[in-house]
Amino acid sequence: MLKRISALLAALFLCAVLSGCSFVMFDAQALMSPPKSNIDQQSIHKLLQGSRQDITFIYPKSGEYRSAIIMRDFTGDGREDAIGFCALEDDSVEVQFLVKSEEDVWKTVFTARNPATQVDRVCFGDLNGDGRSDVLIGWGSTSGVTGRTAQVCAYLYDDAGDITEYTLGSYGEMTVTDFDDDGVDELFTADKYVAPTEEGGEALPAKGRVYAYRDGAIQEIFSADADNSITSYSAVTFGRLYPELSGIVLDGVKADGSMTTQIFVIDPVRGRLVNLPSGVNSETYQNPFSRPAAAPFLSRDINGDGVVEIPVTTLLPGIADSVTPDFTSFLVAWSVYDEKDGARSVLSALMNPVENYWFELPYGLKGKISASNDVAKRTVTYTEVIPGKDGEMPLLGAPLFSIRVFTQSAWDSRGQTSGYELLALQSDLVYGIQVLTSDAKYSYAIDRVKQNFRLISE
Repeated sequence: MLKRISALLAALFLCAVLSGCSFVMFDAQALMSPPKSNIDQQSIHKLLQGSRQDITFIYPKSGEYRSAIIMRDFTGDGREDAIGFCALEDDSVEVQFLVKSEEDVWKTVFTARNPATQVDRVCFGDLNGDGRSDVLIGWGSTSGVTGRTAQVCAYLYDDAGDITEYTLGSYGEMTVTDFDDDGVDELFTADKYVAPTEEGGEALPAKGRVYAYRDGAIQEIFSADADNSITSYSAVTFGRLYPELSGIVLDGVKADGSMTTQIFVIDPVRGRLVNLPSGVNSETYQNPFSRPAAAPFLSRDINGDGVVEIPVTTLLPGIADSVTPDFTSFLVAWSVYDEKDGARSVLSALMNPVENYWFELPYGLKGKISASNDVAKRTVTYTEVIPGKDGEMPLLGAPLFSIRVFTQSAWDSRGQTSGYELLALQSDLVYGIQVLTSDAKYSYAIDRVKQNFRLISE
């Protein structure tokens, strides 16, 4: 089936390129429709369709699970169950939970309708500690710069074979966590600021919230103020902040395109949710993790030490005001949260996420190197920087080395012969470095660049 779909898409692409034909006649959702190649899939499809003559599947727009029919064991019996989404005539969305009996007969055990016109995402977690995968569905959309148009609902299956729906709050971002390492998950959400809809009305401030199963129900147990200036969220990560503390690292974008990172932890002493650094939304609030729109790096465990690092960016020296900076124009100090100073750098790197690579910058080159990115040639040239005298702007000196991305065929024909040395291979791409200086004082640093070169995703 995958081969047939791939062949169809390839044919459509060639048609568009060679003859200019339009895709209007093709429905993208139809191309993604779940296959009907076996009895199980046919039975599930029939139950979802019900008495309707036809069915329009709804696909989650974000998250890990993007199928209109998600196979997952939510009953805990060791066999896959099914969760299916389809549109109703009034443009609302219906979800059905389906299980397979011991007689191999599929049946619908729960149906819910939501007025949302789409599904944002589906997550799973054990919220009540019974060992089953509870289902969390984000209904609606989190798109747009304001408003809270997505709402999360939780669905818990019990020993009696029933499913209980819990309608929780709105959100702009959400993730399933286990803050206290007790083996039972919690749900974290963050929403966005909403201005008053009418004169004299009240604004809705942004909040981070933690939901947990307490006293036989899922309920909000903690909340904390979130940054009101965030218009959209880019990424959410739950992980270690340092060996003794876990928390949520939340990257967000402001109206001007700049980015910042918030950290949410549960204070073990006072038993409340805390947003770090403290003082969010106050006049004196300064976030040490703010970065410009040209440097939209996302938090991650960059060095594989099990701790989430957050990017702190500085424009490289020697870049003229007339040059529009991009990813490659910044030194990124990957930092961990420090209670005293706010951020503590653990690794300095030059990044090129568009071409999927980075390298740790040797200490001897800090403050002494700049970068120029030739997108067309897929080449970044790194140049020495000569400090200015008496407060003058630094000057660009001689080029030190360049890193270029070749296709395999281009590398075979001219890569090594043009003076490039192999750094890494990935699929059909070859990464090469060319040393452009004969100055011996840079030899050790450039060798360190070669040793420190890494692909972002492999």
